[in-house]
Amino acid sequence: MQGKHTAIDFHDDKEAVQQVAQEEQPIRIEPAVVPIIELSSSSGGEEGSALPEYSNIEMTRKQLYDEIWEISVAGVAEKYNLPYTHLMKQIKDAGIPIPPSGYWTKLNFNKPVTKLELPEPADEIILLSNSRPSTPKKKRQSLTIESYSKAELEAGIAEASTALEAPTLPVEEQAPFPSTTMKDDASGVAQTIDLPETYEQSGQTFNIYDRELLYNEIWLAPVTEIAKRYAVSDVAIRKVCQSLDIPTPPVGYWAKLRSGKPVTRTPLPLTNKPTKKSGVRTGADYSPPLEKETLSFLNEEDRSVVLSIATQIRLPDENAKMHPTIVAHRKAVIDWKRKHREQETRGYNRRVMDTPLFLADTVSEESLPRVLHLFDALIKAMEPLECSLTSDLKFVVNGETVSVSVTEAKDEIQHIPTKEENIQLLKYEEDKRRNSWASKPKIRKYDYVYNGRLTVSINSSKSFRDCKSYVIEDRLGDLMISLYEASDILRQEREAREEAERKRQEEERRREERLQRVNEEVDQTLILANLSEDYDVACKIRRYIAAVEASENLDPKTKDWIDWAKAKADWYDPTIAREDEFFGKRDHQKNADQKKLERRWW
Repeated sequence: MQGKHTAIDFHDDKEAVQQVAQEEQPIRIEPAVVPIIELSSSSGGEEGSALPEYSNIEMTRKQLYDEIWEISVAGVAEKYNLPYTHLMKQIKDAGIPIPPSGYWTKLNFNKPVTKLELPEPADEIILLSNSRPSTPKKKRQSLTIESYSKAELEAGIAEASTALEAPTLPVEEQAPFPSTTMKDDASGVAQTIDLPETYEQSGQTFNIYDRELLYNEIWLAPVTEIAKRYAVSDVAIRKVCQSLDIPTPPVGYWAKLRSGKPVTRTPLPLTNKPTKKSGVRTGADYSPPLEKETLSFLNEEDRSVVLSIATQIRLPDENAKMHPTIVAHRKAVIDWKRKHREQETRGYNRRVMDTPLFLADTVSEESLPRVLHLFDALIKAMEPLECSLTSDLKFVVNGETVSVSVTEAKDEIQHIPTKEENIQLLKYEEDKRRNSWASKPKIRKYDYVYNGRLTVSINSSKSFRDCKSYVIEDRLGDLMISLYEASDILRQEREAREEAERKRQEEERRREERLQRVNEEVDQTLILANLSEDYDVACKIRRYIAAVEASENLDPKTKDWIDWAKAKADWYDPTIAREDEFFGKRDHQKNADQKKLERRWW
C-alpha cells in the first residue's frame, strides 16, 4: 500500500454509496460527499490515522436546484467550499436555473418574486468537483473500495455529512422577517407584504408605524430606503425609531455586511411605551419603483453572470495579497510622494515637478490603502469575466478602457502659525517699529486637511461618495455595474466616432471621385474643341484648294502647290492625322497656343 495512489471510484458502486447515505439520513437524502481518505506514513513505515478530504459532491439536479433557491449560488459555494466561478459553470452546464438579478433584494424587501421551474430530468445525478492540491511533504495513499470495509466507508460518509449539516450563510442571505408571507403555486413562489398602513385625516395622509415591523425593516435595509417606503425623510424615520425604542444599525454596519464580515443585530428590547405610532406622510404616495433593465446591452447569459457576481462581491481581507498591478502602482505612488516631499523641501518650482501619478495627489496616505482595497475587490471579481487592469489602474471592460477617478474631501481648519512663521511675524513687528514701510509676511489663514470622505467617479459621469447612510464599500456591486455601463457608453461613443469617420472618408472619396470626373470631363471637352478647331482649319484649306482648282489655266507649279496644300490639310485633319515631313504628327488635343507653328532659329 505504501507509495501508491489509488483513487476511490464511487461511480462504479453507486448503489452501495446510496445505501450508506440512506442509512445515515433516513428522512432527507443529503448530497453525497465523496471523500478521499489519506494515510500519512511515518518515517518508521507505520500508517497514521485516516483523515478524509472532500473532493467531489454528488447530488441530483433537484437537490442542487433547491439549495440554490434557498441560500443562493454563493451560499452553496460557501457551504461546500467550492470556487464560485467554477460552480457557476457547472450549474450552467447542468441546465439549472438560478435566481435572476434583484431576486434576493426583492425577497428582503418583501416584494413579489418568481421562482423559475427546474426542467427535467430532476433526478439526474451530477458531480460537483472540488479538487484540492496535494501536499508534497507527505506521502499520500488512496484506498480502493474493495480494500475498505463497509463500516469504514459509512464512517467516512457520516463524517462528511456531519461537517456539512450546519452551513454558515451570509447575513444578507437570511430568510425575510416574520411578517413576510409565502405562497406556493404552480408557477413558483410568491412573497408579498402589504404597503405601510395609512389613514386619511383633514386631507392629509398619515403613516402607522408598527414597532416590530419597523424594527425588522430597519435591520434589513438602510434607513434611506425605508424612508422612501414610508414617503418621509430618513430623519423622520430615525425620530420614530427613537420614540418607539427601536435600536438602529450602528455606523459601519452596512459596510461590514457588504464585505462579508460578522455583524451583530441588536435585539428589540422590551418597553412600556406604545407599540404603534402615527405620523404625517410628507412625500408622495409610495409606489414600488419600476426596475429598469440593468445591463440590457449584454446577452442574457453574460448579464446573469455579471449581475450575480455584482450582488455577491466582497471586500478582500485586509491581509490578503493584492493584485500584482495594484501592488506595483502602490509602490510607484509611495515613491512619487517621497520624491515630491524632497522636491518641496528643496524649494523646487511646481512647474518643473514630475506629473503626479494616479492617486498620488488626490487622496491622503491614510486613505490610499482603502482605495487600493476597493480596486482590488473590483478587479478580483471582474478578472474571471475577462476584464483587466492597466498600469495606471484603468479598467478594461469588454475591450473598452474605463477611467476611474478618486478624490478625498478636505476640511477647512484654522491655520496655526509654524515656528518659522512666528519668527517672521516677530521680525515684521520689530521692523515696523523701526521703519514705517516694513512688509508684512504672507501667512495663510486656513489649512485644508483630508477628512477621509472619498468620491469615486466612473468615466467622469457617475459618482459614488461616502455619506451618512453608507460608504463606498457598500456600493461595490453598483461600482462594478457602473464600470460595465460606462464601457458600453464608451463603446457607443467609439462606434459613433468610427461611423462618423467612415462617413467622412466615404464623403471624401465621393468628393474626390466627382472632382476627378469633372476634371476629366473638362479635359475631354477642351480636347474636343481643339480637335474641332484643327478639323475646321483642314476644311478651310480644302475649300480654298477647291476654289484654286476651279480656276482655268493651272500650270505645273500650281498643281504642285495643290498637292502640297492637300497634304497640309490632311496634316491638320484629326480624322486623318497625316505625318508631315517637317512637322511630324500634329498633337490635335493641345490648344492653339501649345501647337502654334513658330520659326526656328537654330
